[in-house]
This record gives sequence, C-alpha cells and structure tokens, in this order.
Amino acid sequence: MSQNPCARIACGLVLFRGVSERRIGMATRGARLVSLRSVDALVRHGGPLPGLCALASGSLKLSVSARPRDEHVLRLVAAGESFGEAAALRAAPAPFDAVAVTDAKVLAIPVDAIELLLRRDAAFAHNLLDRLAAEILRLLTGIEAGMLQRAPQRLASYLCTLAGSDRAGARRVSLPVSKTVVAAMLGVKKETLSRMLRDLSERHLIAVSRREITILDRARLEGVR
Repeated sequence: MSQNPCARIACGLVLFRGVSERRIGMATRGARLVSLRSVDALVRHGGPLPGLCALASGSLKLSVSARPRDEHVLRLVAAGESFGEAAALRAAPAPFDAVAVTDAKVLAIPVDAIELLLRRDAAFAHNLLDRLAAEILRLLTGIEAGMLQRAPQRLASYLCTLAGSDRAGARRVSLPVSKTVVAAMLGVKKETLSRMLRDLSERHLIAVSRREITILDRARLEGVR
C-alpha cells in the first residue's frame, strides 16, 4: 500500500470501502491533514471547505447559530466519518461551522480528485451516494423530531441511541461530548438538559454520574412523553 499517510487514513474510511489501494493512493496525492486543537474551527458558516473532508481522529461538531450563544448542533462527527460532501462537490459555501470538540485531525481531499474517482470507480460512487442518502434521512428525522417531539422525548431517544440495540439489564453509556454540546444537539439550554436528566433520575429511569449515565429501565425510557 502507498506510504502516503493520507492514503493510509482514507483506506480506513467507509467512503472508500471496496476501492482499490491504487485508486485511493491516486485520489489522495494532493490531500492534506489539518490538525485542530479543541475549539479550533476548520471552517465557519459561509466559508470554503478545504475539499471533501473526513475526520481522521478526535471529535468534531457541525453547528449553526442564529445569534451568539444560540448554537444548534446539527451533528457530531466521529473518527472515520466524512462530512460536508454536498457543499464540497458543488463548491458551495459551508452551511455550518465545523469546530473541533477535542484535538482532531481532518483529512481534506481535493474535489477534482474525488470527481475523477467518481467517474472511474463504481464502488466509490455507490459509497458516496449511500452517504448522501443517509445524510438526507438523518436531517429529515431531526426535523421531524424537532417538530413532533417534546424535549424529554428527544433526550430519551438520544440516550437509547447511545445504548444501541442491547436491551438486557441496566446499560451504562457515556456522553461523547460535554452536556453543553448535548444540549445544543437537542435544541435546549444546558440548564434545561440538567433538569430533564434530574427528572428522569428521580423517576428511576436512569442514574447519572457526571457524563456517565446508566439506563435502568429502557422500556419506560422509550415511552417518555
């Protein structure tokens, strides 16, 4: 495999699953790694993305703000995930702020290399199409939740998502980011999130210890209204 460190990282991305190492090496020749410290911005709303981006390590949030101190987190990006594909491919301004939640490294691949790979590799084209479709569905689900679910329901759903499919017994989960960021994801203030967690704890649905949460009664948690 190519010794290009960007190629080695790209080989581990879902977006490049099934793509030959040779083609990945060619696509990443002009790629670069961008190092970010916690709270550093890769791009601000309206700015140019540095290419098709994927998170090599760390954690990053995509957010929008109607006004200062009124942030809404659209998505948390984990290592191995790509983001901003639609804007990058259309050379459109970033529709979000992309800010590191922890120290992070972002792989930025030139769009012209991605467009060439799209024309030549069916596996990559399928992966990218699947990624874009998943993002549309995720956004629609988020809009539906914001319109039809009350804040406690959104919190309960989020905690159950963290717990995965395992329904046996108590399940401990860890919030992947600060409560401030979780609150912004759920569209509430941090104080409201703390109050909702306290309420669920008093109802013996969960137990809370800082960012560690134990789900005590998943069936009742899923039924929160």
